[in-house]
Amino acid sequence: MEEQTNKIYENSAYTDKKNDVQQSNEPPKDYKIYAVISTILSFFTCNFIGVVCGIIAIVNANQVFREYLQGNYSNALSKSKTAKTLSSIGFGLSLGTIIIFLFYMIKAIITGSCE
Repeated sequence: MEEQTNKIYENSAYTDKKNDVQQSNEPPKDYKIYAVISTILSFFTCNFIGVVCGIIAIVNANQVFREYLQGNYSNALSKSKTAKTLSSIGFGLSLGTIIIFLFYMIKAIITGSCE
């Protein structure tokens, strides 16, 4: 009876919970496209800080899947969050630059002068 119980236990999903939990998780989102778009937008708006953030985000985004395949799920998740945060910073700075530019353009059109 005990031998049969051990076989059932070995074939069940309870053999190694920690590995099963990590292996069953999907890889974290890498945000590569978001990082590339953020970098390109920062480049075209002449936003140096956004370009640097975008490049670092691209590097982190490329490391997400590699870390996941090596079994470092927490590192992969950390790099994913870093890529998302840096991409958001670069995108926000670029968007702010565009808004400021549009504000001054509208102001110049309304006042009729280019200062």
